[in-house]
Amino acid sequence: MDETRVHLHGIKAVLFDLDGTLLDSYDLIADSWRHTVGSLVSRTVSDDEVRRTLGEMLIDSMRRLIPEADPEEAVDFYREYQREVFLDRIRLFEGTEELLAALGKAGIKKALVTSRMRSSTFRALEKFGITDLFDAILTASDTDKFKPDPEPIFMILDMVGCKPGEAILIGDTSHDIEAGRAAGVFTVLANWSVALPPGEARRNAPAPDAAINKLQDILKILNL
Repeated sequence: MDETRVHLHGIKAVLFDLDGTLLDSYDLIADSWRHTVGSLVSRTVSDDEVRRTLGEMLIDSMRRLIPEADPEEAVDFYREYQREVFLDRIRLFEGTEELLAALGKAGIKKALVTSRMRSSTFRALEKFGITDLFDAILTASDTDKFKPDPEPIFMILDMVGCKPGEAILIGDTSHDIEAGRAAGVFTVLANWSVALPPGEARRNAPAPDAAINKLQDILKILNL
């Protein structure tokens, strides 16, 4: 869907995913997987395998990708490596700070709903000085249910005081779109993400209400 042909009214909040949407962390994630799989089970991991983990809870990915390893130990190993290199391997996608500022100026609330744990989420936000630009932040540490379950979306809507019909969710994976659709919010796919499945897999993925090619295109949807 062409984002320039979608114009919404009455939107009070924009809900953002983090990794792959605002935060460019793919190289960090891919290196963490290569290190973990190579160290624990002595094999390589492909980019396609890495992409399939994006948006998924880490322990579920461990069980699927390296079933021969203890999943909890594998998660600890992965996170320990990532903690060491995290801040050096992440960056914000272009236009993130400007978009958050523009939404705030327009009186629209900004919320973050991510499957990343609280500690690394806040390390990333604090590195770029954007923590205070969000009105609400919900991480995987704050809920027992995770996208594609809609519960995190309902929780963040409650935190910002909005109804589903008053919010947009922008994310880069099928988990984001599924969760948003189940919660009844307007879903927007981030077309710049490496998480997008190719070919037939993408055609069979849940359809968003709109897709955008850069963050600032959200302003077109909101008529700002």
